[in-house]
Amino acid sequence: KGKPSGAAHYTVRCSRRTDHDDEAGDGIAEGQELRILESQQFEMVKRHRMPGQDGVYQLPVVVLVCEFRPPSVTRGPTLLDWHEVTTLFHEMGHAMHSMIGRTEYHNVSGTRCATDFVELPSILMEHFLNSTSVLSLFDANGTSAVRQTGNHHADPCSSIDTYSQILLAAIDQTYHSPVVHSQSFDSTAELANLHNTRGLIPHVPGTSFQTQFGHLFGYGALYYSYLFDRAIASRVWQKVFSEDPLNRATGEKYKGEVLQYGGGKDPWKMVSTLLSAPKLEGGDAEAMREVGRWKIEDDVGLPGRH
Repeated sequence: KGKPSGAAHYTVRCSRRTDHDDEAGDGIAEGQELRILESQQFEMVKRHRMPGQDGVYQLPVVVLVCEFRPPSVTRGPTLLDWHEVTTLFHEMGHAMHSMIGRTEYHNVSGTRCATDFVELPSILMEHFLNSTSVLSLFDANGTSAVRQTGNHHADPCSSIDTYSQILLAAIDQTYHSPVVHSQSFDSTAELANLHNTRGLIPHVPGTSFQTQFGHLFGYGALYYSYLFDRAIASRVWQKVFSEDPLNRATGEKYKGEVLQYGGGKDPWKMVSTLLSAPKLEGGDAEAMREVGRWKIEDDVGLPGRH
């Protein structure tokens, strides 16, 4: 009650380094003493030094909001549908990014990174649901068929969903381009034109879907990130994790090369190192074309999660 709708993750306290803080030298604005004291007390909780690592870090606090049906006396425990499990894994990918981060500054910790990279860890987590070895971890008695054989449900609408994502990414680009400066610009007309010239389904007169497209704000001009990161996550899964998704050394490499840096390192360099693909390192137009050549060959990372 009173919470925003939709699935999302929130970083309450990030995992940043604290032993280099200079609180005395930062200065305190007049009238803000109590707020600064509250912040200091909050951040002091559970600071720790990780074994084998330099520095003292905050213990992160991350909250997931998923809108799952709560348990009740009449209905019993909460049982998740497959799409809800996928949502949980997706949001947990974001949470892991925030929890595992080891950065000097809070503003580049975890998911506080380049927006067109932020969905990679979350979409990659969805791939793990296709692994029977991963599913077996949630079925101690081996009684569930889907956990033994994996999910083989083929979504008949997956191609339409992908098309919808392409359309939304395209209209997002239009709405954040110079054409909006024109006095005659009409956002609904632009959406209708896109549907009628590039779409599979014609625009329905009298409708204005863009008014319900919340990502136009949070992901302004970057909604393509979902498709972009689907392609990268698929590549990472196939090249790095698919053969042995529970391999500790592989997980440590992913943590050490990607997750720990948050937004503190060029994401192109991180992905390039993880995939052993030096042509990506520059992050230029050719790197973008290379990712485009990979295409999207799976149903992972479809809409509905953030």
